Amino acid sequence: MKKLVMLMMLATLTAAAAAAVARPASAAAGAGDPRIAALQKQVKAMQVQVKALRTLALDLRAQLALNFEGDTCLLAESADLVQGTWGVIDQIAQATQQKTYFGPQTPVTDYSNCADLAQPAVPRPGVLVPPTISPLGPLLQWLHEPLWMRG
Repeated sequence: MKKLVMLMMLATLTAAAAAAVARPASAAAGAGDPRIAALQKQVKAMQVQVKALRTLALDLRAQLALNFEGDTCLLAESADLVQGTWGVIDQIAQATQQKTYFGPQTPVTDYSNCADLAQPAVPRPGVLVPPTISPLGPLLQWLHEPLWMRG
């Protein structure tokens, strides 16, 4: 990501420098200096490159945000599974030893990231006792779909 930003900055600075050199020279040399035309052509090409790099940077930023949401949802659903397992241990311990080892569980927040995921939707049922991996199915499908296919 740093390389992309550095490349964009370099392209922008190069285009600006070329434009600054080309403008005064074109005003002073009205006779059609071929160097001016070459510089103007380079500036136009660099402007196209800068526009493409800006578009790419915006796309990468959006994909990184989606990746963060998917990771947060995965961690929250994994915590639900672990806590569900603790609930089963407590049920067995109550029945056999009249003890509770873990007690009531407090679900971790996913900051509404599971609800933000779509195509497919990724519902989060919370801590289930007994635990089941079925809530991971939609998330795995969401993670498997290429980001560009989500629109």
